[in-house]
Amino acid sequence: MKLIAVNGRKFSKDILLDAIRGNVKHSSPLELLAANGEFYNTYRVEYHLGLRYPSLERVPAKPDLLSSIIKPVTGSPGVPAGGTGR
Repeated sequence: MKLIAVNGRKFSKDILLDAIRGNVKHSSPLELLAANGEFYNTYRVEYHLGLRYPSLERVPAKPDLLSSIIKPVTGSPGVPAGGTGR
């Protein structure tokens, strides 16, 4: 699926960002025209919160899973991590 237009204007990153910023002041939905193969669909999105930038925050009472996920895996080339190569 490919985004073709935003609110009747040819899609670009700047057009999309402007539409999201501008929709805070309006009650009308964002209109997105998308192509999927030979089919085109218009989607109306009720979103009026502007640009948002979520971030992760550690919850002290929960285990720190992210650190173990992003921890580098060390080992010799050609030897699986934790393995002896035999």
